[in-house]
Amino acid sequence: MKPFYRFAKTVIYPFFMVFQPVKVIGKENIPQKDAFILCCNHTSMTDPFFKVAFFNRQIHFMAKAELFKVGLFRVVLNALGAFAVNRGKGDMTAINKAEQLINDGKILGIYPEGTRHPSGPPHKAKSGVAYIAMDTKANILPVSIYREGKYNFFKKTTIRIGKLMEYNTLVNDELTPRANMKNIVDTVTNEITKLWEMKH
Repeated sequence: MKPFYRFAKTVIYPFFMVFQPVKVIGKENIPQKDAFILCCNHTSMTDPFFKVAFFNRQIHFMAKAELFKVGLFRVVLNALGAFAVNRGKGDMTAINKAEQLINDGKILGIYPEGTRHPSGPPHKAKSGVAYIAMDTKANILPVSIYREGKYNFFKKTTIRIGKLMEYNTLVNDELTPRANMKNIVDTVTNEITKLWEMKH
């Protein structure tokens, strides 16, 4: 864990304790070693900070390139180990970076919907997560963020961490790559949605 990331945890955690009532369910499901892809629905720009505060391993988030154009955001995101992706453009530089992180035993954080949905159930995952998983044979950890309505201070938030989905359960050698990609996308979407539907 990078020093700045560790420092951020010490700052963000007490902030949430004061201003954001958070319940975390399923922390025992977080692998304590080895690489995996963390997939979560995306509700607000604060979502990564919840993971920094409550996960005891560093997560390297894939973040939209627009955020890196803002000086302060760029400095903070780089210090936290995040990296930019140009959405909707098949950004192979970002994909290669993501795969290298996994191959190095790190945690890759992805919001597979591709954009924020401030309220309501999770939307269908994009194909990027399946592409990376199939290239690296990475396991996937589904996570949901639930709150009633849009994010706001003092609004109750529940982070629910599901069971790790092992790669070999997500693919079938008898299926085509396209069919396996669809299965990964559908499974990730369904698992995050099931966690979200448990609410508080």
